Amino acid sequence: MGFDLDIDTAAIAANVRTLSARFGVPVCGVVKADGYGHGMVRSASAMLEGGAAMLGVVDLAEALVLRRAGIDAPVLAWLHGARTDFSLAAAHGIEVAVSSLAQLEAAAGAGATIHLKLDTGLGRNGVARGDRAAVLARATELARGGARVRGIMSHLAGTSREADLAQLADFTAALADASPIGAEVRHLANSQGALALPEARFDLVRLGMAAYGIDPDGPRAGDGAAAAELGLTPAMRVTARFVEGVAAIGLDDGLLPAMGAPVLVAGEASRVVAIDAHRLRVDPPRTGEGVLWGDPAAGEPSADAWALAAGTIGYETVTRMGAVRRDAAAPAVPPAPPSALGPRAAHGRVAPDRVLELGLDGAPQRLRGEVVGLKRVEAGLAVSYGGEYVTERPTTLALVALGYADGVARAATGRPMLLRGESLPICGRVAMDQVVLDVGDLDAEVGDPVELSRASAPEVTGMVGARVAVELVGSVPDPDAMEALGEALGRGLRAGDAVLLIGALGAGKTTLTRGIGAALGARGTVQSPTFVLARTHRTAAGPDLQHVDAYRLLPDADDEAELDDLDLDLDGAITVAEWGAPLEHALESWLRVEIDRGAARADHGEDDQADALESPRAVRISGHGPAWPPSRVRALVSAGASQGDAPAGEGWA
Repeated sequence: MGFDLDIDTAAIAANVRTLSARFGVPVCGVVKADGYGHGMVRSASAMLEGGAAMLGVVDLAEALVLRRAGIDAPVLAWLHGARTDFSLAAAHGIEVAVSSLAQLEAAAGAGATIHLKLDTGLGRNGVARGDRAAVLARATELARGGARVRGIMSHLAGTSREADLAQLADFTAALADASPIGAEVRHLANSQGALALPEARFDLVRLGMAAYGIDPDGPRAGDGAAAAELGLTPAMRVTARFVEGVAAIGLDDGLLPAMGAPVLVAGEASRVVAIDAHRLRVDPPRTGEGVLWGDPAAGEPSADAWALAAGTIGYETVTRMGAVRRDAAAPAVPPAPPSALGPRAAHGRVAPDRVLELGLDGAPQRLRGEVVGLKRVEAGLAVSYGGEYVTERPTTLALVALGYADGVARAATGRPMLLRGESLPICGRVAMDQVVLDVGDLDAEVGDPVELSRASAPEVTGMVGARVAVELVGSVPDPDAMEALGEALGRGLRAGDAVLLIGALGAGKTTLTRGIGAALGARGTVQSPTFVLARTHRTAAGPDLQHVDAYRLLPDADDEAELDDLDLDLDGAITVAEWGAPLEHALESWLRVEIDRGAARADHGEDDQADALESPRAVRISGHGPAWPPSRVRALVSAGASQGDAPAGEGWA
């Protein structure tokens, strides 16, 4: 790595103390998107040290990271996918904001503590004005029946002072209508709103970017002076080693293209003149340590200066950079055992889908998200920050849980996304966690997948945020290529790994396992374990290869298999299970490999015999659990690409 990223947690704590004193009300320290790129757990600890009364995150997945790290402070999560299991929120003391009647019913039914989120003019998340009366009435009923509706909240758009005052008036009127609910906490303002509009502070301020030392109003002159005037200190410092004006850091390392941005190299001023995936060039071409951004009070460039040159805001600059943070100082988060979160938490029930699909050659194919909200709105509604998009007629808005913290640059506003076969432009500014589509009368539903292709959005580079899963997807043309794919996967495996192979008879599961065995130097012939349930191979690599047939463990395909039925070393060996889906409930982590033969004729012979059919297979590879973070799944591509024996066709290159 050709750069260093340092985080000053003391600065975060000091900024929270400074702003808390200024606001005069409790603050909620927002640590979403991995703490705006600063590290979620350490930022949360610093926020609490600085006096934050509670913490804010986007979804339950982020909240559960805090709980696993031992943070027991109040936590609020406010964006939920169609499959969210609110019972997990109740079980772990996580408060949830709900934005629809359906979410209200689900959260109340699960026993979760609720904040009602109302849309007062931002046009994104929150109960639509047309649905407000019904939702407030139902919330009153539920509260009288014992449900805990603790808060009422909304969010300012920051379009203008007049627009913010209109939102304030609307929120105040809604609070009067909601008084029978008996909510304890009213909150409307973020950092920017609380600074600009003191009357919007109510009972709580959600403190976001300002806590990290970035001016929430934007880069202004790019000198960081506005943040300094507020008594704020930047918490992030990015440095790189330059040799004759060139440093090994670039777009895929998290930088935004910022031609002309100032860089301090060996104490002398230079400016960015070129940037590509992994290289940055400045002029004059100096040699020495270069500061891309840090603390202007120490004479260093600010993150705002980089943002100004990139045509964006400091929020995006630091969040994007931190998304690929690899610093050793980041504290480890101990993984929770499966029993702590339940199997549903491991199956995506705690967060909306956010997936970057890579080809088997490692090239980004598409970024996939899901619709998390649909609402009918009136004509003339300004959408997202700044109100740059205004609805021309009554229409339906779809909220998609992808933003610039997930790889969709703010510059992607207006780019098309694919929903139910329709190409729809992103409306209004891209936010950190979400974008909005005007779907008109399209018959869309919450939970529908949404795609952003690399071809239609060149801003989507290889950089993805901490919340985004990585899947490898492609076509394997023949058995030789399938075995080569297995070899590439095998080179990335280690003791304790479990690989679950999913696919019909004849899909190529045994052939793939044979390739894994070849990579590990397995002794003996790797063949179908059908008649023995499990076969163990000693390997040259060290850990044994355990080849399992999980199909025969199940009298009924819907039952859960018990690994206790087999004498397996799950910690010291590498386990490959054919028909492995039913084993997921018993594992903490696993690599899932799905193989689809498509229209190819199924053969009733052994798997490797059926592989004689020269038909392509569609393959999807995904990691699950703490042992398979996105970076490791992605590294499987690198492991295969670094070898000279890539499979033919759309394979490892």
